[in-house]
Amino acid sequence: MNVPNSFSRYGSATGEKGLVRMELASIAGKTAISKLRTMAPLLVQKALYPDSNLPGMAHVYLMSSAGGILQGDRMEIDITAGSGTSSRITTQAATKIYKMDKGYATQNIMISASDTSYLEFVPYQIIPFKSSRFFQQVDIKLGQNSTVVYSETVSAGRTASRENFDFDFCSLKMMARDSKGKVLFADAANLEPGKDELERLFGGKTLWSMIYVITPDFDGISKQIDAAIKDESILTGCSTLPHDCGLVIRMLDDSIDKIRHLTDAVAEIARSRALSITTEARANS
Repeated sequence: MNVPNSFSRYGSATGEKGLVRMELASIAGKTAISKLRTMAPLLVQKALYPDSNLPGMAHVYLMSSAGGILQGDRMEIDITAGSGTSSRITTQAATKIYKMDKGYATQNIMISASDTSYLEFVPYQIIPFKSSRFFQQVDIKLGQNSTVVYSETVSAGRTASRENFDFDFCSLKMMARDSKGKVLFADAANLEPGKDELERLFGGKTLWSMIYVITPDFDGISKQIDAAIKDESILTGCSTLPHDCGLVIRMLDDSIDKIRHLTDAVAEIARSRALSITTEARANS
């Protein structure tokens, strides 16, 4: 992980080194956790299968026994979705970034989607507390005919405690590559002190959210996603990702319920299309 030099000014602190290393495989018609290694405070719940329409799709919850991320913490989440798997990965609650006296915290997320796999990584929002510093790096690798839906939501802070934009620094970077290592797109945001600037970036709202739908068949779902966006009373914009590898939807609102509802609607559209194409391909093979 390449931490920006801007964080060096905060010094160093010793914290926990949490780990989730998980592999998903298709076993007897179901996606299952085939390999799993964890280190506290990160934990993984047993895979669930709550969708009767997609009984083989695994729903997995990531959890933390610490209730959040503290100074000096180094979290690593590494997920490999095997060929033909379908999964939804989320968190049990929001990721709270606690106040720090010194140092900073990091989280490194690596997602590898093998050929013909479908994966949703849709965690709850990141909440940076007052005087917190946090860097997150996301690397996504996609195989042939795979689809990844990745969402990222950042809160202005503990708004109920009137801590809007009182964090010191929140830096987010992500990159998506194809199976040959070619960069499909990269995105980054550095949220630094300067309440007026951040308020303008957030459009006067307290939640800023992005949904990346990385798929070879985004033309087949773009109209449905446009319709879903128009049905919601949220400040929203949608654009095509570089190399025509998918779509990005950006949202601003004050309600996490509205953000989650639209995120789920977009994921459902992508899921239905991706899994139907995979089923057709298998039937014709």
